[in-house]
Amino acid sequence: MRAWFLRNLLDAAERELGVAAIAQLAERAPGRLRALLSLDRLRTTAALDTIPLDEGEEAVLMFEQVLGDGSGRTLERVACEMLARQLVQAAAAVRVGDLFGTVARLRAPLEHPFVDAPVLFELSQRPTGLRLMIGIAGRPRSTRLLGHIATGAIHAAERFARETHVEPLRVDVEIFADRARIDAHYRRPSSAPPAPDPVPASRRSSGASRLLPSLSDEVARILDSSLATERQRTSEEPARRPSSDAPPMRTPSNPPPARPSEAPAPASVPRPSRPPPGRA
Repeated sequence: MRAWFLRNLLDAAERELGVAAIAQLAERAPGRLRALLSLDRLRTTAALDTIPLDEGEEAVLMFEQVLGDGSGRTLERVACEMLARQLVQAAAAVRVGDLFGTVARLRAPLEHPFVDAPVLFELSQRPTGLRLMIGIAGRPRSTRLLGHIATGAIHAAERFARETHVEPLRVDVEIFADRARIDAHYRRPSSAPPAPDPVPASRRSSGASRLLPSLSDEVARILDSSLATERQRTSEEPARRPSSDAPPMRTPSNPPPARPSEAPAPASVPRPSRPPPGRA
């Protein structure tokens, strides 16, 4: 671990928590870590000075235990102040209105403090924000510390990106061995309603037919009523036909009665046939 990383961390803690807190940290640290947690001593180190990673992990853990409650909140708060100062000095790394892009530009400040220890940095977008997978293979303690420092980096990026004006930023951290998963939520989920559950066919058909008949059912009903009316009219036509259209048959035994004003027609008398010509 690079010595300047501890120096920048203690500088930010002094600005955020006060000089008394840093003095208390140096007094309560064990002898082998006292030099690593002394701000006066760290300020004399060169830019390329390094310390063993095991000792650097113990120094940062002691920092969290003495100045905080061991949950990592204090480390996140101080890391946010430290990385915000770096963003002020490197204004080109800030993308206004783009928190994802600003966090992506903080990859180098998170990787550079660790020497000969490759850092996993996987950033992806999510429906409600972003997800950062970070860690150091085979170093669970470094991964835990790095997860809290990266959480502070996201809060620092939010100060400048200002993409969370609609929804407040909420960051969840979960650590699994040498992997830390950080989920930042700052977007509203999709407002589209979920797809309705399928309804059984029997219930759906009965309810739908009562409320709103389909076009085919309506056409069938109209045709059925028209056909029924036509059949009824056809069956009633013989009964409705007047008597003058079809006069009843008269038999010789039942002649029509003679009217008083009319005299019976004279009976026809057969005439003798004329003899053929040439005969006397």
